[in-house]
Amino acid sequence: MSALDKQGDLLLDNPPEKAPEVPRQTAQLYFIPEKIAAASGGRAVGTKTKPPGSRFNKPTKEDLEYYASTLEERRQFVADDPVVRSASQKDPIVLLATLKGEVAREAAALGYQRMLNEQMGKDITAISSRRIDALKKMADIEMEMRKIGFEQVDVRGEKFQKIFKLWIETIKVVAEQVLNSEQLDLFFNRLTTEMDNWEDKAEELVR
Repeated sequence: MSALDKQGDLLLDNPPEKAPEVPRQTAQLYFIPEKIAAASGGRAVGTKTKPPGSRFNKPTKEDLEYYASTLEERRQFVADDPVVRSASQKDPIVLLATLKGEVAREAAALGYQRMLNEQMGKDITAISSRRIDALKKMADIEMEMRKIGFEQVDVRGEKFQKIFKLWIETIKVVAEQVLNSEQLDLFFNRLTTEMDNWEDKAEELVR
């Protein structure tokens, strides 16, 4: 037997170990952020890539179950959002005040990020510009609130309630001077009934 034949027999008896498969690069589209593409060395694959010659991959059953499990949480988050809750009210002042508060929070967050960037020696021009824009929007909202406040009659406000109390006390003083005790009781019982929910009636009148 030749040396070549012996070498062939040895290879048959002891086949070389198969080299591990190296994952090939792929443009697979993943929908759940937690998924990691093994073919990309453990890096998360972008969601805007498209496999060559094919359509975007459809979400898997696992993807759909993930989004279904967070659906109620998203709905509750939206329902509890202060802007959404304020928008459902009739008073525009309440909505504007909420908007101003939300803009203030964003401006504060930008201020914090600006401080971090400055400490790390990063450029702060863009963040400073965004914070200035947010502060300008706060000023615009404040001016709009003041304008509406001058034009709107707040019958439930503290100032108007003081005026209403003075009016009732004046009526009481005059009634005590011209009516006897029986007529006085009858008058104020009648007045109390007629003035029930007067704020609602007044708001409808001035709206």
